[in-house]
Amino acid sequence: MFQDVVGQEQIVTALKNAIAQGRLSHAYLFSGPRGTGKTSVAKIIAKAVNCLELTEGEPCNKCSSCLDINQGNFMDVVEIDAASNRGIDEIRELREKVRIMPAQGNKKVYIIDEVHMLTTEAFNALLKTLEEPPESVIFILATTELQKIPATIVSRCQTYQFRRITLTEISKRQEQVATAIGIQISPDALALIARRSNGGLRDALSILDQIYSYQGLVINKEHVLDVLGLVDDVFMAELVDALQANDTGKLIRLINTALEQGKETGQIARESVVYLRELLLYIVLGEKAEAISAYQIPRDVLEHQKEKAQTATLLQALRRMMDTADRLRFSEGNRFQLELGLLEVAQILGEVKSSIQSPVQIGSEPELDTNEARKNNSRKKEAREGLWKQILFKVKERRIPTHALLSQGNLLGIRENTVLIGYKKAYKFHKERMEEPANREILETVIKEILQQDMQIKFIFMEDEQYNDIVVKKAIEIFGEEVIELKD
Repeated sequence: MFQDVVGQEQIVTALKNAIAQGRLSHAYLFSGPRGTGKTSVAKIIAKAVNCLELTEGEPCNKCSSCLDINQGNFMDVVEIDAASNRGIDEIRELREKVRIMPAQGNKKVYIIDEVHMLTTEAFNALLKTLEEPPESVIFILATTELQKIPATIVSRCQTYQFRRITLTEISKRQEQVATAIGIQISPDALALIARRSNGGLRDALSILDQIYSYQGLVINKEHVLDVLGLVDDVFMAELVDALQANDTGKLIRLINTALEQGKETGQIARESVVYLRELLLYIVLGEKAEAISAYQIPRDVLEHQKEKAQTATLLQALRRMMDTADRLRFSEGNRFQLELGLLEVAQILGEVKSSIQSPVQIGSEPELDTNEARKNNSRKKEAREGLWKQILFKVKERRIPTHALLSQGNLLGIRENTVLIGYKKAYKFHKERMEEPANREILETVIKEILQQDMQIKFIFMEDEQYNDIVVKKAIEIFGEEVIELKD
């Protein structure tokens, strides 16, 4: 029914008037985002032109024609998915069939969805039919990509552009549907579904149905997060804080927490993209960004993060995170990919050089009390572990045998322009092979890519007698005894 269409009032009014006055065109082109009502309106037109009890352009939805169309049993309403039937042979077959008079109703209605997928030859064949259409036929073409439709086709259709539905409209319709079913759903759950549907009512109702099937008649925000695999805005705000501070340790802990709670790496990456976009929009649009926001982030949080952000670096971080999310689509569950992406984003958003890259020189920092020193050493340790994971991952991308040799070692730390990597004496073979030019060159290239500077590499044994080595002594002084302690 036209009265059930949400957010497309002008289009509905124009079409109802045309139907009531018998002024329908022989061809329509509906364009707009997915889930905004294009196919639904096309089916309503099909019912209206064949309805036995039409009232002021509105189909009755009760007569035999309307009921058959609703059930997909009406011979004169044909739906074609152009994504699957895109060739010239299919359109030639259609051209032959349109000449046959309607079998059940007054008009034959052809609804061609995703029409932009047709080949050039198929479009040319369709054009001939649109130029000389039989009186008994109506074509309704639907597309999400109007720019891909040839101008010759557009010029022979009445064109209507469906707009993205607002959050308020989506929430209101969801509430109506929920009430009709008997679902009790909280306002913040409604808002979250609306925001995540990206302006598509169909997607919003599909999400609601999915959550209802899983959860039952009582739905809150946590249920939405669980079913969709989303991480909430509080977690994401904390994650972005860690990115902006280049706090590698906190970043690794947050990732670990989310994964332990059953979140997927790909979802975390996608949520990071969404949140960074929200921050960018807030920087550019201020309070107006709320209307197109996918999160409900407190303004004080955004203000705090805005002070530490720059548009240029935020755009760079967004691109890097989008690349990570894209890669994870094809390697779901790859934790290292996620960690690598977030650690690189942290380097972009955080300080110019992190504490990993520029370790404090001896005597350059003030004397710390015991607790502060312990926390400082803990942060350095976590940062080192994060860097080591990056190095191992990038080495594995280049050469798996080199990764196998390197993974038996441990990153001890960095002293000026020297990276210290330690091995147990039991892994003498691995250490010696890593010292060979081919493997060393791969490692040097990876480290330069990560740290953005040339570094020397020092391979050492981790046994007690090696502590007398001057290089190891320096490492202990800078990174603390627990940093180079070997853990089985």
